[in-house]
Parts: sequence; structure tokens; C-alpha cells
Amino acid sequence: MNLRQAHDIARERFEADPSKCYQRHIREVWGKLEAKPQLPSLRGARVERITREEAESIILKYEWLAGDPRTKAPMGRGISACYGLKLDGEFLGANCFGVMGGKVGDICGVGYEDKTVCLMRGACVPHAPKNAASVLTRYACYQAHRDFGWQVFFAYSDRDAAEIGTIYQACNWWYVGEDLGHAAGSFHMDYISPDGAQIITSYKLNHQGKEKSFMKSLGWTPEDGAIRPWLIYKGWSQIKRYGKKKWLWFEGKDKEQLQGLSRYRPLPYPKRAEGTASLAAVAR
Repeated sequence: MNLRQAHDIARERFEADPSKCYQRHIREVWGKLEAKPQLPSLRGARVERITREEAESIILKYEWLAGDPRTKAPMGRGISACYGLKLDGEFLGANCFGVMGGKVGDICGVGYEDKTVCLMRGACVPHAPKNAASVLTRYACYQAHRDFGWQVFFAYSDRDAAEIGTIYQACNWWYVGEDLGHAAGSFHMDYISPDGAQIITSYKLNHQGKEKSFMKSLGWTPEDGAIRPWLIYKGWSQIKRYGKKKWLWFEGKDKEQLQGLSRYRPLPYPKRAEGTASLAAVAR
């Protein structure tokens, strides 16, 4: 079975049972296919810097954001460093970090722009011990701090995939809110093409520049008027996207100082509601 087929099965299972996050469904699909015995412990394991190509062997297979075949950059853009969890030479998991500018990375204010980084991707193999993801995340941040001087780490759990940040909770990260900067329950609209082969995100529509070259490549012209009504007229469908939960971790000897400088305060951890309904379409 190839990657596309496995993710197709996981999407169907997630849509039928969104009480479990998508990434757990894809892990269960591969777990059955690979049929490897669960490792009893991480004794002897280590977290170390790995190449992007090595990280891809884990992320593209087990990470939910990499599962959509229409995603042009399934590993994510702007990845700066990758770390892997290894045991006896076998990769058990991978984390990928990348620097993101703008407001999303403005957490501790002026002077900390170069010390702030996003944990962009992360996944573990199905037969890894249950604590593998939290161990990987904890020590990957520690090692990234030593290698690059990063001290302020942030990450997101995605409501579209029914994620509540279980790993970040296990690692004692701060939960600081959902869809920050917007009203509670707010959402934005992405657009899916009539044949289902392409998705245009709201972010892309809003950040394509004054020339609107991307929309022009689809046949739109300024004479056609507003972009979104034009897309709907051409048969594109809307996908409602809800906000993501944001998480923070502070690393280094001045950790308490960084916590005091943070523009966010920790909130109670979110919980998974019983009888969770489908939160958003995971594109086919």
C-alpha cells in the first residue's frame, strides 16, 4: 500500500470517527499494515539532529498535514532543523522546527525574534513506546536550544484534525488559547476546486500581492470583480476552517524571565468533548 492509499483510508476513518484525531487514525492504519511488535521502552534511545530527508521518512508517512496529495509542500515551508528519536539505529520519530516571522512569532517582544521558533511537524512510528512523542519533543527542544540558541518554542494543535495537544500537555507546555486575535468560534474559508484537485487557503488569497498573479493564473481578471464570489461562480466550494490551539515552551537558564515577558498567560488545558462531531472536512 502506498502513502496516498493509507492516508485515504485514515481520512475515511477520521470522518466516521472524529473522536480520535486524524494522526491516531493514520498511525493505526500503518500499525496494522506493518504489524511490528510494540517496543517496551526507550532505554538506550537518543534524540539527535537528522537531515530533512531522514525526517521525511517519518513525517510524510505518519503526520496528518502531509497526507493531503494537493499540498504543494507537505513537509512545510521554512523548516530550519530536524531532530530524530533513534533506538538501535532505527528511527522512531521526527520533529521539524522552523522560524516564522510576523505576529505569530512575537511572543516575548523585541530582542527575542531570533530566539523564537515553531515546532512545525512531528510524528512517531506506530510501534514506538507510548511516551515516545513526549520524550522526542522534550529533548528535541533541549537540543535545538543548544544548537541554535532558540529559547521560545511555539506549536499548534489543529482543530480540523480533532487535536487537543495531548503531547504538549504531557510535556507541560503552556496552552495559551485558540485562534488568537479573533473572536471565539471564528473561522475562515478555504476553497476547493470543482474537481477536488486543488485547495486555495484563505491565507494564500490574502497574501498573494497586489498583482494577484496567482488568481490571474486561474483565469480571474480585475474586471471580474471580487475574488471569492468569482471562485464560487466558477464552481469552487468553501471549506470552513476553525482556529488552531497555540502552545508555548520556554527553554534555557532564564526560562522564568521569558515566561514573565510572554504576551500570553497559561490557560487550563483543553479536553476532548464526548461525542465529538466532525469539526471540518479533511479534504479528499
